[in-house]
Amino acid sequence: MSAQLVLCGEPAVGVGGEFELECARELRDNLPDGYVIATNVNLPRGAGEFYECDVVLSSPGLCDILELKCIRPDVIVWEDSVTSQTGFSIDRLFSKLDHKAKVLSSRREARPFPSGTQHRSVRVQSQVVVPSDTRITFKASIHAKSKSVMTVADTVAKYRSIATSAPQFRDAVARQENLNAWMAYRDQSSRGQRRTSQHLGRFVIRRQIRRQNGIFEYFAVDEPPCQMEVLLREFPFDPTLPASQLQSYLRAVAGETKVLMKLRHPYISCVVGHFQTGASWVQVSDWFEGEQLEDSWPIIANSSVWDKINIFLKIIEALEFCHERGVFHRNVSAEAVRVAADFSDVRLVGFDCALDLSGTSTSNAVASSRRDARLIAPEDLQAGHITNPRLSDIFQSGLLLYRIVENGKWPFDDTFEYATKGGILRPFSEQAKDRETEVLRKAAVSMLALRPDNRPDLLSKVKQQLQTLLA
Repeated sequence: MSAQLVLCGEPAVGVGGEFELECARELRDNLPDGYVIATNVNLPRGAGEFYECDVVLSSPGLCDILELKCIRPDVIVWEDSVTSQTGFSIDRLFSKLDHKAKVLSSRREARPFPSGTQHRSVRVQSQVVVPSDTRITFKASIHAKSKSVMTVADTVAKYRSIATSAPQFRDAVARQENLNAWMAYRDQSSRGQRRTSQHLGRFVIRRQIRRQNGIFEYFAVDEPPCQMEVLLREFPFDPTLPASQLQSYLRAVAGETKVLMKLRHPYISCVVGHFQTGASWVQVSDWFEGEQLEDSWPIIANSSVWDKINIFLKIIEALEFCHERGVFHRNVSAEAVRVAADFSDVRLVGFDCALDLSGTSTSNAVASSRRDARLIAPEDLQAGHITNPRLSDIFQSGLLLYRIVENGKWPFDDTFEYATKGGILRPFSEQAKDRETEVLRKAAVSMLALRPDNRPDLLSKVKQQLQTLLA
């Protein structure tokens, strides 16, 4: 039989949480019966404060806190801190673990933990656990000697060896008492566990919004006293990359932040900061209470033409502002637009593929390769062909306007086919019922012109047309 897993709380979010789940599975599947693996244990400290232990691993004669740190690709262990080549660091790591061990030791002196000598006489110790592919370098001799930081694989080997050599491990009664105690602790503390929150950096995670292409998005709140609502985007990195490639990856994912921190506009999602975890890079943006336009087509279908004009005008104003500052979005789509429930407000997001002519940020080739192929302007289909990025944005805006008019339908299924068959668009679904719809349709068709020089340039020309309608 394998070790017993006792789930006392929820794992962390994102990359860190996935590592916690991976560790719990590895320990459960590879350690023998007799070990209890209590995960996400919260220890009350008084005045509503808690210490969280990622894993408490116990058996007769043993009780260790395992601090799980998803740090990649390497970890450098100092006297009371750990760092990584990416610039990530954790201060006071070992002194905090000592405090956790003291609190847990005190907690084990009371019920529901058993009172037998083999249980109460145990000294609570701690172990930092990192991914099996992480390289560990010790700079402090005390930690090099004690191996206070180990990989998952080495941790499993360590505790398998203890189970084989420790005579008290074979005490069936003591093993059952230990398991019963942790199950009772889980049950007694479950109400309190629900009051605890998950964190990413200093931010409290309220909910995970989505996970797409390996990128996590969260609705979160900053720490007191500010408690500002924010959107977090977490970008994991591949620990197997050589150092130079890892730095290139981090520069690439930071490209959007570099662009957005120079753009301040009412209809553009504003980036306010960034930080690192041990295995990811996180972007911090203003929170906007809205949904992706891509998820709103049923509501759009029941909206007035005036709502549609207002949505598109705000998108154009945001893009025009970008173009004036030498920034080209290059991924204008319904997924890159967030709208308020009543369509009164709009935010342009998704600048992963943006081109910044100022040279402060280069385009993210990986993100660009993931774009919907239908968003590629016809002139961009020619490999190595240099095009006007403003006209590409105008083409993508025309695609979006067509879809807004047609309640989500695309004007063609494939850009290459559209380009090679003479630029024929799918006919509109029905006759225009009013002049405003007819003007929107004509604007969309002109922006989708096969030849770039036949498109309206600048966007201000389209904006003037629509503003005339509103007037």
